[in-house]
Amino acid sequence: MMIELTEQPRTSWWTLVRGKPAACGWRLLAVQLVFAVAGAGELRLRVALQGDAPRVVLDLALLVVGSLTAAWSWSAKLRVLDGGRGIPSALRPDLRRIGRLGGWLAVLDVFGLLRLFSDIDIDAYVGLVVSPLMNAVRLGYLYLLFAAALLPMAILLEGRGIGRAFRLSHGRGLTVLRVLPVVLLSGLVTSVLQQWQIMTLGTLPEVSSIGLVQVAALLIEVLKDVLVAVLLYAAYRGAERPQRNETQEVGLADFSGRLPAPEH
Repeated sequence: MMIELTEQPRTSWWTLVRGKPAACGWRLLAVQLVFAVAGAGELRLRVALQGDAPRVVLDLALLVVGSLTAAWSWSAKLRVLDGGRGIPSALRPDLRRIGRLGGWLAVLDVFGLLRLFSDIDIDAYVGLVVSPLMNAVRLGYLYLLFAAALLPMAILLEGRGIGRAFRLSHGRGLTVLRVLPVVLLSGLVTSVLQQWQIMTLGTLPEVSSIGLVQVAALLIEVLKDVLVAVLLYAAYRGAERPQRNETQEVGLADFSGRLPAPEH
């Protein structure tokens, strides 16, 4: 169904950043915790299946399932942020849009694709890792993370695609200043958590202590992901506004129960 997009009063970025956690923070935490536990289960399943299937098959399955899980997680969080009330309704999947977003997340997962490459040709992969080209790969990946940071909103809230996400992230200098630090700090926190777990788990003698470290890391990651979702949603709502006569394919009655008002 094609619906003409109409302008609605603009809500300031800071009002959203301050107000959304107070209004729906516990629901965001609940749905994010569901998907964090599911993600931990995916990794445990991969370890359990190690040796029963070729590595390339396992890594491909992990990439696909992980991308779809991430897309579903974004769907649930955006339902809550965009006015949804109950957790069950937030978790209800829009399979078509989640599939689209999951496909793009898989394509944009540079290091996930490199893992597949290493499964096929380990020598060529090692050569790439130790070459100066790897620095360019890392910089390119950071740029993609920034450029596609608003992709979940473009697909799930607007029913549009990667081009719309790139225009949103590059549309205004203020949007860049709001999105880029979130992307960089999110990656930094995840990297620090991973290193902390590796260093800590190697020194803890008791299994119970190892479990506590893993639970603590999971909870910190959940809090970080919720904060990232709030900040990116606020940046999206403050992005460049479309033309009044611009139309789009939307199904928000199926998503959040009301028309979107992307304030870009």
